[in-house]
Amino acid sequence: MYKKIQQQVDKLEKRVAALEKDIEGNNVPSQTGNQKDEDLVLLIANKIGECEESEEMASKVLNKKNMEARILLCFYVSYKYFKNVWLTTGDLERITSELGIKIDIGNVSNKIKDLRKYLESGSARKKGQPTPYRLNRKGSNRFEEILHG
Repeated sequence: MYKKIQQQVDKLEKRVAALEKDIEGNNVPSQTGNQKDEDLVLLIANKIGECEESEEMASKVLNKKNMEARILLCFYVSYKYFKNVWLTTGDLERITSELGIKIDIGNVSNKIKDLRKYLESGSARKKGQPTPYRLNRKGSNRFEEILHG
């Protein structure tokens, strides 16, 4: 009985240590769907509507049927205004939904496979697990090309 309790305590200590490590040093946020993630989604969606490039973004990205540009738009705003915060496919679905151009999470996931040269991955892709992504320099250049050229 004592050994069983000790094993459970050891498992819990390992889990706590892993969580503390994520909070202290790891840049990859744990995606739990908490209030902080929702706030980030709303901040990004609002920033798209009020930044200095918002009119260009509306005319060249939001009003066109280009899923690549719409996905890169979310990452670009994160890159430029929010210190390149990590986003998952669920975050992208919620941001595009807030903008009124919702892209389903399955479609986002499939399209990200094609956009991986423009993105940096926070962890290895695993089926059923959210993978955090952020824009790299090549992706930033690609979106500016869509926006300005």
